[in-house]
Amino acid sequence: MRENLVLAAEHCDQLAGESVRGEVYEKLRDELERVEGCCKQAATWREDMRWSPIGQLMGECHKRAGGWLRGYKIDGEHIAVSAGELNLNFTKLAENLRAVIKLVDQTKNERTGKSGAIIPQPIKPFMRTDRKYGWRGAATISKGGIILPASA
Repeated sequence: MRENLVLAAEHCDQLAGESVRGEVYEKLRDELERVEGCCKQAATWREDMRWSPIGQLMGECHKRAGGWLRGYKIDGEHIAVSAGELNLNFTKLAENLRAVIKLVDQTKNERTGKSGAIIPQPIKPFMRTDRKYGWRGAATISKGGIILPASA
């Protein structure tokens, strides 16, 4: 995983200067896909869900990198970064991938202080307390649960 992150950051540096789809972009896509797969495997084998957001982040990087090379639309006009022009998106992505390398190393070697699976804390269910349960009004409810109008 670490090796692919390092290679992906280097390829982002190359793409920042070139801004063209080709062999370098294909390698970047493959490396990000491998890192995403490694994170999924680590989350499963180690029963540690802290790896899952890292893998999801790699999938998002893959999607955005393709968009940066294809260009963007302004007022319906397609504008692409021309070849040889510095693409700052890839420069920032390379910087972020290097930060992810540190995060991966930290997560890999960090003591958890827990035995068993590491899963996210469940979110408490939202429950409204300002509403009375059941419905009462002009109608009455029969013993069978059928709502009857008050005139019946």
